[in-house]
Amino acid sequence: FISLGTFETGNCKVKNAVRISSYKSTKLSEDITLSCPTAVKVGEYFNDIKANYVEHMGSYNCRTIANSKRMSEHSYGTAIDIEKIDGASVMLDWNKDNEKGKTLSNAYNKGCKYFSNLLTPNSNKAHHDHFHFDNGYGVGCYIK
Repeated sequence: FISLGTFETGNCKVKNAVRISSYKSTKLSEDITLSCPTAVKVGEYFNDIKANYVEHMGSYNCRTIANSKRMSEHSYGTAIDIEKIDGASVMLDWNKDNEKGKTLSNAYNKGCKYFSNLLTPNSNKAHHDHFHFDNGYGVGCYIK
């Protein structure tokens, strides 16, 4: 990881930001920028689910929640969007009764230990192709 310190852009502020290119046992499709506490949680989570390779759609992004005036948790470096875990595609394999479906179901269920908000294709159309995990304020997750 590379320490980026604390930075602010407009309404967005990431405290103790880090850029991560990979974790000890998990390769990433590209670098992510997260707050250090969230980066630690993401690493613990990847270790728990024994992920070797994660394809993601991003982490830090200074923006509002779609169709809202509220800032997204991505704006604070506390969120990551994941589209594939070890080849299991959220868009294609979510809720399937096969090995890839089980990989994703396990990833969701274990995510509840590490993140305060988890969104899946079951949540809304905006998440039809990825998991959104964040450590902002929220209601937690619901085990299926």
